[in-house]
Amino acid sequence: MAEIGDVPKEETTSVAEALTFENMYFALLGAAEDFRISKNPDIRKSIHCLEAILTLNPPARVEVRTRFQIAQLMWLHTKNIDHARDHLKKALSKVKDLTSMEELKLEITSLLASVYMAQHKHSEAVKLINNTIELAINYQFWYCQMCFQLAKANMDLGNISAAVTTLAAGAEYAGRINAQNTRLLFSLSQAMALLIQRNFDVADVILKEVGAILENAEQSGLALTSTEILNLKVYHHVLQVSEYIWQGLIKSARQSLKQLHSCYKQLTQLDASNVASTNNTAEMFHWMNTQQLFLLVYVVSVMHALQQGYTDKAESYAKKALHLIDKQRTYQNDSLLSSYQLILLEQLVLTHLLKGSTSGAIKELQKCTAVYQKHHHTLKHHRASLHTALGLYAMALPDSLDNALAQFNAALKYTVEPEQVAFIKLNSAIVHIKQELPPEQLNSLLESIEPGKMPNKCHSLKASSYCIQGLAALVEGRMKDAKSKLRETLVMANKADLNKLTSCAFVLLGDIFLKMENHRDAIEMVRSAHDIANRIPDVALQMWSAELLSTLYEKTGDSARSEEYGAVKQKISEKCCGDVEVTVNSPEHCLLQWLDSEFPPSSMSMV
Repeated sequence: MAEIGDVPKEETTSVAEALTFENMYFALLGAAEDFRISKNPDIRKSIHCLEAILTLNPPARVEVRTRFQIAQLMWLHTKNIDHARDHLKKALSKVKDLTSMEELKLEITSLLASVYMAQHKHSEAVKLINNTIELAINYQFWYCQMCFQLAKANMDLGNISAAVTTLAAGAEYAGRINAQNTRLLFSLSQAMALLIQRNFDVADVILKEVGAILENAEQSGLALTSTEILNLKVYHHVLQVSEYIWQGLIKSARQSLKQLHSCYKQLTQLDASNVASTNNTAEMFHWMNTQQLFLLVYVVSVMHALQQGYTDKAESYAKKALHLIDKQRTYQNDSLLSSYQLILLEQLVLTHLLKGSTSGAIKELQKCTAVYQKHHHTLKHHRASLHTALGLYAMALPDSLDNALAQFNAALKYTVEPEQVAFIKLNSAIVHIKQELPPEQLNSLLESIEPGKMPNKCHSLKASSYCIQGLAALVEGRMKDAKSKLRETLVMANKADLNKLTSCAFVLLGDIFLKMENHRDAIEMVRSAHDIANRIPDVALQMWSAELLSTLYEKTGDSARSEEYGAVKQKISEKCCGDVEVTVNSPEHCLLQWLDSEFPPSSMSMV
């Protein structure tokens, strides 16, 4: 923020008036500055001093700068952004008629755009920046700043193509003025937008180009510090890991995730002297601060662990990250923290369900609704995920399949993302198979989730589709078709380290061999499933495989092992039944009734 005293003098109508205004003006200005920079800053009094200047009927240039300074203080130190916006709009309307104040106009425009975005008025932000950005072309920092802001506003509006175009223009501009760090930031941001757009091929080209530049940055003589290189590498690895997770290629993500952890560790150990490499104002950009990066590393690590089926690791990472968010909330409360918190809570819901704790899952869902109550805008992006999680929760309860379908149908109203839609439909198909629909109804549903109709390049969803098609064939007695589909599932799941899916395929193949009275192969398959279920762990698969093993050993005359696995199944069943009894009698359980209202009732959201 510019110092408050940095205001030009103005001519007034007479010498006496000039002296009077100047004395009062600088007295108030000095007092405002003292309040702002004192050991115990009093921002309210600083703002009051600046507001008093406006009562003196100051010249236009002074009014513009004073209103801007008031808005800055309100934006940085208060929650009163409505008043900040009003001051900025008035300042902008006056600065248009003043000469030699182009840079201040850009500064006002940029801050007003940030205010609009904070108020979720992204269309106003886009219009404002589009009307001003050409003026910024000769001001390197402001042109780059407005490109980033314009891209973000368009992303929030869902206009990804416009964001990609803006980021490409920013990268080209930054390269032309030799701002290498900013050029790579623009390129990586462009790749991120392309990944969100599911344009994986073009994103891959950019990621490979940037990756090669970063690997050879020190040898090629790029004017970047170690801090800048590592920040860019962290960004690059986050995008690579995210792409692999989107595509369900969990094994492929492993190396990038290791590199991500390594780069972040190096980044935290660097000397502070590496922070700035140049006085070039166009290079004064970074992706995230260290604390935000730390949380993001945790978020992608949680998602990777959960996709592998490693629930204990995912739960540990998620709880550590949520603890860090709570600590950061003591001194900041931004929307990024809320987004991180919701993603982590959603992942924790899944870990609890996989570990057989419906009571744990519903408590995390309750915490999600509490976040929505405090930050209403987050529901727009997370509502489909919440309904999906509630559907999965209902699937884990006895006699709640109708509730599960209702939640899945509600989720489909709030998303068009291909992967999310496919995931919801796959789970809906499992519910319908359990409900024993007539063949004609079930076949129509299965046709809509055939492997060839899964989102392009999404390996895990395609593998899941084969598994569900195999389950349906098994239920209908089409054993040859079922074996074919499940073997394809095994091939795909093993290739990508999808342990839960591998275990599911093994136990279903074991069931097929049991029905065919091939007990030796059945035991081999189900024991493999049981071993994986214990390792990751997954309670439903543990119970299912233990029950099958008990039956198989009984048929082969091994009563000791039959009783052993029967006892394992019984112990897990009793524990889960006790947990379910607690869950269905909890006040949070009524969340299952939430389908159409804008927000869950506040009584559901109390924490």
